[in-house]
Amino acid sequence: MTRKRASDSQDARAAPPALRPLPGHRCARLTAAAALLFTVAACGWTADGADQESSLTGTVYIGGKSDQPGFNLHSEHTDRGFEPDLAAYLGKRLGFTPRWHDVVSAKREQELVEKSSALVIGTYSITPRRDRQVDFVGPYFVTKQAFLVREDYDGIATEKDVENKVICTVEGSTAARAALPGGATPHTESDYSTCVRKVQQGDVDAVFTDEALLYGYVEQQKNSATPVKVVPDVSFGNINRYGIALPEGRRADCDKLRDVLRRYITDEWASDVKAQLPALVAAYPGDWENRFRPEPQDVNTYSSCKE
Repeated sequence: MTRKRASDSQDARAAPPALRPLPGHRCARLTAAAALLFTVAACGWTADGADQESSLTGTVYIGGKSDQPGFNLHSEHTDRGFEPDLAAYLGKRLGFTPRWHDVVSAKREQELVEKSSALVIGTYSITPRRDRQVDFVGPYFVTKQAFLVREDYDGIATEKDVENKVICTVEGSTAARAALPGGATPHTESDYSTCVRKVQQGDVDAVFTDEALLYGYVEQQKNSATPVKVVPDVSFGNINRYGIALPEGRRADCDKLRDVLRRYITDEWASDVKAQLPALVAAYPGDWENRFRPEPQDVNTYSSCKE
């Protein structure tokens, strides 16, 4: 059963209501073709179909993860990590209060298509396939993919070593779609915390997903009985760019998020990464920003809304 989450000051566990259509004037049917433009404007819609009334006001439900240390870890009624920091920045500048609830990787598109959330911020990579169903603003993080293993495990040192290994990924993720070497056995779970536990227990050989995400588990497990590590210089799949996702057609909201996100990347991105992902920073001293930080202009290139 999916556990619902609340903001820092709330302990509610009620499911978020389905988002209602935004208020607008009731429009009489006009049959004359010449009146079409007037009808669209009177209903609060632009000629390209983008609703101009913002859904980013008051309490805004955000679908995200609850078990990804460094990015979003829910504990003691509080969401902590890079993504809650990002959402707090967006909310402060756009005038809304984030309220999180859980969504698994395989259900992120459905979350927005059904309008159960106004946004999804959950290590959600921008891809052409996903962009056909939802809109994106981003990236706010750039990362290649990598392997996580037990710290005392030396069975994977090169790409060839992945052959004949059992590799854990998550259903609905880009990692689950990556082409691994022949002979590798994929094992899918609903979340990466389960994959990490299976690595620590010796049930699988490695976890395969985004490198940045893996360093959150390295930090979390560093003092455990079975610490883990990221295998250096072994990767498959594509570069992933994390985006803020929203339902299609919300052009006004897309524009607002795009502009604020570009400022965030310049203003607070680096300090939030240092605070929330110290193992990632330690792994690449002097080079971590070049590897993981998008350029502000990338936000225009990869966002669904263009300037």
